Amino acid sequence: MFIFCSGGHFASILPIFWLSIQVPRKISTMQYFCIHAELLPHVEQVVFHKVTVMGEVKRHYVPIRNLEKIDASEVNAPLMWQINMFDPELIFRDSASGEAFVFDKNGIWNKEALEHPLLV
Repeated sequence: MFIFCSGGHFASILPIFWLSIQVPRKISTMQYFCIHAELLPHVEQVVFHKVTVMGEVKRHYVPIRNLEKIDASEVNAPLMWQINMFDPELIFRDSASGEAFVFDKNGIWNKEALEHPLLV
């Protein structure tokens, strides 16, 4: 009764409830999702850009010799694959650190960079 009299309504907590349901999936996704990748052939590295939960952009410099293409089943994030926006064919892992890098299915990628001799 107090909530109703003070102008609050049970429906006012619905946005908070909806956001709290989405938080585990978003955190799981952000751990692996890359927003950008750059090939640096002159130093034989790839720079992966990820965004943290607080919005900070983290750059991961990975030597190409440590980069391996992996299957979606090797990424331990079952909540992430329930959304049909990630490309299960474009997943890489740094063999030295074990860090995985997942990309957007609808992303625009430079075909020359993906077929670069250093990456094949």
